Amino acid sequence: MAPRWPPAWSAWASSATSQPRADDRERAPVRTLIAGGGTGGHLTPALAVAQALLDSDPGGEVVVVGRQGGVAEQLVTDAGVKLEALEISGVDVTRPGSVARAAAKLPGATLSARRLLRRMQPDVVVGAGGYVCVPVVLAAFARRVPVVLMEQNAYPGRATRLLARRAFAVATSFSTTQRYLDGAHVVETGNPLRKSVLMRRGAPLSDACRHILVTGGSQGARRINRAIAGCARELLEQHDQLRVTHQCGMLDFDEMQRAAAQLPDDLAPRYHVARFFPDLALRIAAADLVIMRAGGSSLAECAALGRPMILVPYPHAGGHQAFNAAPYVHAGAALLLDDEVCTPARLGAEIGRLIRDQHRWHAMAEASLQMGRPDATERVAELIGDAVHARGRRRVPA
Repeated sequence: MAPRWPPAWSAWASSATSQPRADDRERAPVRTLIAGGGTGGHLTPALAVAQALLDSDPGGEVVVVGRQGGVAEQLVTDAGVKLEALEISGVDVTRPGSVARAAAKLPGATLSARRLLRRMQPDVVVGAGGYVCVPVVLAAFARRVPVVLMEQNAYPGRATRLLARRAFAVATSFSTTQRYLDGAHVVETGNPLRKSVLMRRGAPLSDACRHILVTGGSQGARRINRAIAGCARELLEQHDQLRVTHQCGMLDFDEMQRAAAQLPDDLAPRYHVARFFPDLALRIAAADLVIMRAGGSSLAECAALGRPMILVPYPHAGGHQAFNAAPYVHAGAALLLDDEVCTPARLGAEIGRLIRDQHRWHAMAEASLQMGRPDATERVAELIGDAVHARGRRRVPA
């Protein structure tokens, strides 16, 4: 039986410069299972890859396995991709009992994942990170289905560290990640980007810093939320053309709405707060400065669009976001503000300095653009194709 192999992956990305490989031929459609989630940072690159695979192989099938409900389900549904829900708990070491609850659910989740793999019989499984991917990837190992892992962070998460050695390959966003994954096949690809981001690459900056985007990711960031809410009035009063767009997440939305309602009538129209922006790429492209945490996916999108950043890394989870921020700060694409000093006064002062220093602001934008990896989605898709091809050579019974 001839191995399944997708059409040329490179046809998807208009920015791609590589030519189709000699062995890219029309073959049977490919079934791909992508597992991951918990946060938008895991799902965003997963959906970028899903979109690429569906565009390049219209007869193929892509299913995303994740948690049902909330932002995760909205992201998958909006992308037009089928979602299979899996019941599993994440691990939060700061909460008593979290590890025990997650461990208790893992066997059942793995059994459910094995049933899903028997039903779908995928040609390849992609682990996009997060706790959801663990039972699915374990089930894939048991059924000898090839696995490609995606790691968005410079310091790999628990799931990647656990699963990497048995995977066909680990696609990483940072060159430094390899040092933490001994024995794994690591390929630095960059972080996959959605088509909506790539379409806006090259969107020009304004001639001055007039529009600030503040985002704490899909879940929000309380420290950033309160800092920007506390300095917004002074900034808007001092800079009469400044606008602030603020994605605050679900938990702080009511508090941020109350803060916005206290602005004078002449300032309020220039401060917009929302729980979540499904079109975040459009918001980034429209911004002149982005203030955010240092998640791998958000960094990749800002760099692809050449936007300067003020980064406030999440201080927990082993401090992995500080590792993410470091190369961007070193390259001059971002300013670093530690979480404990992200006060209204300090954040307002940093923003004000950048607004006044246009030379530095432009230099940061140029450095950010140089950090971008517009070919990342294509490169990950090629790795997935390689995994399918390798399985075809050693074809095993489903």
